Amino acid sequence: MPKRSEPPILKTLEELYEKERKKIVPLYPFDKKTGKIELHEDVMADLKFFLLVGNKPAAVKRVAELTGAGLRMSKDFVDGLQ
Repeated sequence: MPKRSEPPILKTLEELYEKERKKIVPLYPFDKKTGKIELHEDVMADLKFFLLVGNKPAAVKRVAELTGAGLRMSKDFVDGLQ
């Protein structure tokens, strides 16, 4: 799939998010070479619950916190669950 063009505001928000978010060691670090995210089945169940009740932002935030991935990668991962 070709990479989609992002508006400049998304790049700015991603950079600000990376700069301002708490620096923690993620429990399930994503593979930076492949961009692949792998999460435990319990976490996946939690994410699917967030989506079921319509709280997609909470699911994206949870993925970002647990993996250390950026917002775009976390959102794309959550979108793949739907």
